[in-house]
Amino acid sequence: MKILELTPRDLDEFPRVLEEGVLYISEECELAAHKCCCGCGEDVITPLRPARWRLDHNGGRVSLYPSIGNWKFACRSHYWIRDNRVIPSCAFDDEEIAAVIELDRVARENYFARSRPVPPSSGSQKTASEPQHWLARL
Repeated sequence: MKILELTPRDLDEFPRVLEEGVLYISEECELAAHKCCCGCGEDVITPLRPARWRLDHNGGRVSLYPSIGNWKFACRSHYWIRDNRVIPSCAFDDEEIAAVIELDRVARENYFARSRPVPPSSGSQKTASEPQHWLARL
């Protein structure tokens, strides 16, 4: 890995050109961005959403979960960002990458399935455990 530490920089608007060694963070836009830490020069954009990546702050240090897998880049780099440090991982082969992509897809589907509201039951009677509509309580 070429870059071993990233400096977090909170901002409202991303620059046109990203600097190496900087982790740009926009909580408002729900995005983080940095140059690939292998040194290939690719821009890495991570959406900060529960079903994608999350950013943890610890004082002036940040961690990004889960790991960064740049499977679509020529470098195919894979690393973690923990407390501003870049922790390299081993290279993944095509089969391992496909397995990770599938696990991510299933995890996103499960997250969104849990987030959907449960439709009301088709029965017309309410059970004691079902909350009453606020108007009915008046």
